[in-house]
Amino acid sequence: MIVSSIIIISVTFFLVCYSIKKIIYISHKKHLFDEPTEIRKIHKTKIPNLGGVAIIASMIAISCLFLTPANIPHLNYIIIAIFSLFILGLTDDLVGVNPTKKIIAQFGVAATIAILADCRVSSFHGIAGIYEIPYLVSILLSVMFIIFFINAFNLIDGIDCLAGSIGLMVCIVFAFYFFYLNQPGWYFVAVAMCGCLLGFLFFNRSPARIFMGDTGSMFLGLIVAMLSIKFMEFNQSSSKGILPPFFKSAPALVYALLIVPFFDTIRIFSMRLLKRKSPFEADRNHIHHRLLDLKLTHMQSTGILLLVNLFSIIMISLLVNIKTELLILFDTVYILLLNGLLSFLLFKKKNTILNQIKQIKPPLKPMPKNIFSPGKEITVLK
Repeated sequence: MIVSSIIIISVTFFLVCYSIKKIIYISHKKHLFDEPTEIRKIHKTKIPNLGGVAIIASMIAISCLFLTPANIPHLNYIIIAIFSLFILGLTDDLVGVNPTKKIIAQFGVAATIAILADCRVSSFHGIAGIYEIPYLVSILLSVMFIIFFINAFNLIDGIDCLAGSIGLMVCIVFAFYFFYLNQPGWYFVAVAMCGCLLGFLFFNRSPARIFMGDTGSMFLGLIVAMLSIKFMEFNQSSSKGILPPFFKSAPALVYALLIVPFFDTIRIFSMRLLKRKSPFEADRNHIHHRLLDLKLTHMQSTGILLLVNLFSIIMISLLVNIKTELLILFDTVYILLLNGLLSFLLFKKKNTILNQIKQIKPPLKPMPKNIFSPGKEITVLK
């Protein structure tokens, strides 16, 4: 399996690199760019945004070689869902898609995965004393979970390397656990995504030569959502048998792995709703935007968020024997404290800038009183 992993990572890496070079060339020839026409967009030049095409094409190519219905049941339905999401993302990248139509299409993709591919959450793992859940509840929660993370990775794809780096970290951890869970199919999916993301990040590092676009970010969110559901299910299934689950508190680990996209999405949706705006109305209030406001570079901001995510994973892994509810609460307090610290630093920076402006700007001189004597006529020179 180790040899196969090296081959998969190498093949997907070079496939993505080769494809992206061709996409960049075609994009410049046909003027297919993500133009910085909106205030929220940070890049100042025209950059191709079809990197997701290379990622999906490479994943499908490698899947034809290594994946079969034997190691991933209902593979045909998964491929149908991926193809549908690919069409949606590509249309959005090229001409744009109405948010309502986008959500409806995502619902169809998520329903295909949850119902036809049977990739769904079937247990609460003892959270609030609940284990198995009814089928309809399971489908509803799974569809919501998939749609949420499809959009979550789309939302954090705002600065160089962020979505790709978070996705790479998540896939590395899942590859490790699927290897020890003896699930070769999902292990190869995680490993292949690692190779694809490494190839993409090679071109996405600052100054970025290409973006993954909605095509890539939504596909990444779908893959991460499926890996998360399967990880929780395999641990839940093993707990019913003689052997204990490989990883206790599987939902807590998934929460820790996805803490940055999860928290940023909840935070940004809440802020928009409180301002009586559509949750899908784009703005410049994401966490990565706030880090840039502290005058950090793209790579520095990405590095900080990666460290936040990594520390979250380490904490949950070390405290694995604690109840799942407490682990999730602990991780929530952790991310809220960091968000509070970021808000404090921004507030302090804003006050510092205001004080500097006051010191530099000379005070206005008061107007002299009684410029003209009362009763005197004013002579106007012509």
